[in-house]
Amino acid sequence: MTLVFSHLNSQTSPLVEKPLLEREKWVREDHFVYYPKAQACLDQLNWVFEQGTFNKGDFASDLEGMTIIGDHGAGKTAIYREFRRRHPPEHSASKEGYPVAYCMLKDSITGLKGLYSAVLSAYGHPYGDPALLKMERITIDQLEEVLIYTLKETKTQLLFIDEFQHARGKNQQAILNQLKRTMLVSRVPFVPMGTPNVMSVLNSDPQLADRCPVKDYSTLELWPFGTDFRQFLGGYEQFLPFPEPTGLSSKDLASLIFEKVEFQDGPDGGKTNLRRISRFLKKVSVRALRNNHNHILEEDVCDTNN
Repeated sequence: MTLVFSHLNSQTSPLVEKPLLEREKWVREDHFVYYPKAQACLDQLNWVFEQGTFNKGDFASDLEGMTIIGDHGAGKTAIYREFRRRHPPEHSASKEGYPVAYCMLKDSITGLKGLYSAVLSAYGHPYGDPALLKMERITIDQLEEVLIYTLKETKTQLLFIDEFQHARGKNQQAILNQLKRTMLVSRVPFVPMGTPNVMSVLNSDPQLADRCPVKDYSTLELWPFGTDFRQFLGGYEQFLPFPEPTGLSSKDLASLIFEKVEFQDGPDGGKTNLRRISRFLKKVSVRALRNNHNHILEEDVCDTNN
């Protein structure tokens, strides 16, 4: 009979009685915690996704997107991955569908060809290789035609464009205008993501800023010690296969953890980010498992090797 551990979620509870290596493997995986801003982002992404699905009329300009900004490690990619998990690729005998697609703009993007190449790389298309484009005489119009065909053929319903700040430069407005046109023709809403420098791109194009707005909840900032941090720890603990609850969100233990992960000072105290928190919790959890502890102890958190 499998025991049920009420302090764990349904995915993690059955793992408590599994061998150490299986528990350790689970701890090392990336786990998504539904903290308030992440939940709000996912709710809005779902709205955008569904609107793109239903809005098949004559008003392509009504397609709605959103923008997610934050420093590196703030959780942008984690939100995208969780949303994609909800809408996985669709496989069939003849082709593969991508309800949700993701591409990343490279630093110093080279005009419109660089833009189209970056998006096509999300589908494993040969034109996603910039070196191939240099070898072959492919025109911008041909690339746009290939991209629109690919978006429709794969039935893409939402496109994430990461590192969107790299759209800045001397060709910026031409790139933005062509991107908006291509996505309207293909009828696919898109989600720019990137560092706070994305704001300079949006501010240069009121139409893009209106179509893909930045919300308070889609601005992912560094975390101070407080309620949100402690709630995140409480949610993360549900993924840690220990037979006894640790109480990571308790004030004393949460404060101790924060001391280990904070890396940036501010006028109101130290701050940290989602990436550092997750990495630290993985390391501490593996140590506690290997020490055969029934829950994470203070000594696991304080270990000098963390």
